[in-house]
Amino acid sequence: MSDKRPIGLLDSGVGGLTVVEEVIKKLPSEDIVFIGDEAHMPYGVRPASEIIKYTREMVEFLISQNVKAIIYACNTATARALPTLQKEFDIPMFGVIKSGAQSAVKDTKTKEIGVIATESTVNSNSYPETIQATDNKVQVRSIAAQHFVKIVEANAGDTQKAKDDIAQTLKPFKNTNIDTLILGCTHFPMLEKQIQAFVGDKVKLVDPGIETTNVAKQFLHDHNLENADSKKGEVELNTTANLDSFKLLAKDWLGSDITDINLVNIGD
Repeated sequence: MSDKRPIGLLDSGVGGLTVVEEVIKKLPSEDIVFIGDEAHMPYGVRPASEIIKYTREMVEFLISQNVKAIIYACNTATARALPTLQKEFDIPMFGVIKSGAQSAVKDTKTKEIGVIATESTVNSNSYPETIQATDNKVQVRSIAAQHFVKIVEANAGDTQKAKDDIAQTLKPFKNTNIDTLILGCTHFPMLEKQIQAFVGDKVKLVDPGIETTNVAKQFLHDHNLENADSKKGEVELNTTANLDSFKLLAKDWLGSDITDINLVNIGD
């Protein structure tokens, strides 16, 4: 059996490209259709009702592209929209929070885990609840780092201002026993180097997108949904706004051979 339909991925902006990169690595034969909702980015400061509405529009777009499964390459959409939309649509959907939380619990030795995420993800309490459901002895310290999204979207991670900003934001983690830090927004792996430099090598950074890709891969295998072709899959990227800056970051992150990058209108 071989299912040639593409895998769909969605995000509020460019951050989800970190998950696209993982899917390309781990499922090289699969075609990919990604949509980033740059028109309504950032999601992290929006009310849940808006996040559900915009995520639903992206899900409908991906279904119109005949995808066989959808990865929520966005922690805010996972926290706020996934539970609702799983009830509305039959298509298999995978969120980043459960996979990231379970991976962090497995990694921690001190039983203290840090989480950095958007305001909405932090306020949803999704990570602490999921972590403590896995191991109720683990302590979780969360910091809302909403402005990191802007740093990534502006491609400004290497500036001194950004490094100072990251240091100031993560300062509360100093003098704690956290040994594991969840990058609870798919934009944040694009700042991995700067974050690691501040927290030090003794703290392991957990990228939930990596774990979610593993879960999706296993699901496709178990349900005979893999593309059995050995040829390299095709990647199609779509954005709802900011095409030029999106293209620049996409090529920077995924390589200049990614050429199918489009501006799309979805929803109202």
